Amino acid sequence: MDFKILGPIEVRAANGQPITLGRRKQRVLLAALLLNAGKAIPTHRMLDWLWGEQAPANAESNLYTYISALRRVLGSPSRIEAGSNGYVLRVAPDEIDVRLFEELAAQGRLMLSKGRNDVALERYTRALGLWRAEAVLEGLSLPEPLRGEAARLERLRTIVVDASLEARLALGQHGEVLPDLEALTRRDPLNERLRAQLMLALYRSGRRADALAVYQHAREMLAAELGVDPGPELVRMHRQILADDSALAAPSPSVAVRRVFAPAELPIASAAFTGRASEVSWLRTALTSAAPGRIVVSAVAGAAGIGKSAFAVHVAHQIAERFPDGQLYVNLHGSTPDVKPLHPAEVLARLLRSLGGDDVAVPTDVDEASARFRSLTDGRHLLFLFDNARDAEQVRPLLPASPTCRVLITARRMLTSLDTVAHLRLGVMAKDEMTTLLSRLIGGERVAADPRAARVIVRLCGGLPLAIRIAAARLVARPDLSLRGLADRLAVEDHRLSELQADDRAVRACFMVSYRALEAEHSRLFRLLGLLGGSDISVAVAAALADRSEEQTADLLDHLADAQLLEVRDAGRYRMHDLLCLFARERTRQEETEEEQVQAVRRALHSSLVIACTLGDVRHRRAGRDAKFGHLALGRFSMSPDDCTIDPRWLNAKMADLISTARQAPGAAGDVTGLPTVHGAASHRPPWRWEMSDRNRRGI
Repeated sequence: MDFKILGPIEVRAANGQPITLGRRKQRVLLAALLLNAGKAIPTHRMLDWLWGEQAPANAESNLYTYISALRRVLGSPSRIEAGSNGYVLRVAPDEIDVRLFEELAAQGRLMLSKGRNDVALERYTRALGLWRAEAVLEGLSLPEPLRGEAARLERLRTIVVDASLEARLALGQHGEVLPDLEALTRRDPLNERLRAQLMLALYRSGRRADALAVYQHAREMLAAELGVDPGPELVRMHRQILADDSALAAPSPSVAVRRVFAPAELPIASAAFTGRASEVSWLRTALTSAAPGRIVVSAVAGAAGIGKSAFAVHVAHQIAERFPDGQLYVNLHGSTPDVKPLHPAEVLARLLRSLGGDDVAVPTDVDEASARFRSLTDGRHLLFLFDNARDAEQVRPLLPASPTCRVLITARRMLTSLDTVAHLRLGVMAKDEMTTLLSRLIGGERVAADPRAARVIVRLCGGLPLAIRIAAARLVARPDLSLRGLADRLAVEDHRLSELQADDRAVRACFMVSYRALEAEHSRLFRLLGLLGGSDISVAVAAALADRSEEQTADLLDHLADAQLLEVRDAGRYRMHDLLCLFARERTRQEETEEEQVQAVRRALHSSLVIACTLGDVRHRRAGRDAKFGHLALGRFSMSPDDCTIDPRWLNAKMADLISTARQAPGAAGDVTGLPTVHGAASHRPPWRWEMSDRNRRGI
């Protein structure tokens, strides 16, 4: 959302559409909040601003009405927060033109003080370009207390105008700037700095007599209007012109600073980008509102196909104007199928050429190249997007040392070993957002024609933007393929991953990169987990499945979660995404014998039965009844009733383990020490299932 007050008040939604702000007092209220963005404004002060001493009896009630109306038009109740100290408008730094204007003005002052006149002029020009009129909140009558802040901003604009003229004169643009100086001097005849600049421009243009006449006219006006003589700056300029001081000569083209080209390397943002409003807001704030002096690095992690790259590019484009020295992009290929990850030396060479031109000497040593990179980025306002990083080691040499730079990294793993990094884990998209994305990709009419099939496609894509984009590509390439037809194809689990590939995109290939990076023990457990379906799984059942100790299995599960191949649910419980589960089953069929699969599922089922039966004993004993199951011990998968705590949530979770395992294991359970053999768990009703009937379940 964009808020504009440098001119008439204006608010635009994220899609660029203007928002109607309603009646005058409502607009004054928003103006007050914007002039004090991020600060709490007490209710009594707001009432005074809106009504003054003539406040009606119901003024406070009316204020609440205006606040509620503003929240509605802004589309988010959290935009205006109510606290003990008053109301606060929450606005990201890059959402309001005033913040950007002040930041660009500060950058211009810094560059001008360093003699980088070309960069200073670029900053000042962009800052002045934000003004759509000469007055703050033009056309809106402000109460007296708010006029002071508006006047401050208008004075700052005048200072920026003067400074931009100084930068243009320093660059030898006296001929181009002369008409502007003459017009500004007529408008503000008592501004001595403008007079001095006009005299310099006239002198450099060969109009020495006119320059001296400007001084004479200024002296007479100052005496008549204020009764004072010209100030030191104007007197000095007069003396230098009289003496034809060589210091007034225009700089030669060879002396003038050559403007450095500002790279703009961001990929094209997806026009169909959808949703993730809270994540977008968080990342924009993280990249634009850090404490002074800190290097800001933001890292976005997430599973394969979750949409990290599209998300990062979308946000980078939104904040690009805050980095006028350039926006640089490198795909590090840390998880690109069939592509070797880039070496830091190769990346640094590319960055140095972008920043310094093709003629820059690129050191071959990584440390030397990294040092050269930090020198080139010092003091420059640059945005770096390092996409698809392999690990922290690949990225560490690429980080600038200047607090004026910002870095955005995407990776499948959390890069927690990097210092001062703001981390964001990107999850699956909501179903309604996925449906909207599908509509934008294939056309709303096509989705509206068969919304039920569209919902099925969205569900089977499991919240992965990559999957929905591939499904949309299939539908676009085949106009004759109906949504129902594609939904039916995706419904066949053994064929779903094969259906989710189009051109150079494939869900299976993305998963394969993460899978191949695993060590043998991790990949084995990942494969076996696919046999249990997509249900939550505990460490105990996973340990039985893998035939490993619980301690070792917990480490393996955590590693798979770090690799974004598992989701961490509650403590000690994990879940595999549906599409990853299908991929894991494929790998199991490829790499495990049928006997190994049967034995693994049998171990998991036996472990679940041990837990369920032991907990059943505990439940009956605490109810004062005889135990129904008796002790059940299967090697390491044994459990004492005295060690159990009847926590309904835990018991239900353990039963979910058992049922899920049984459903995945028709014909694989074997004989479980006294319990019947389970053949086709969906149809057979073993005794342990009777003990968890609906009546008993309600008692838990």
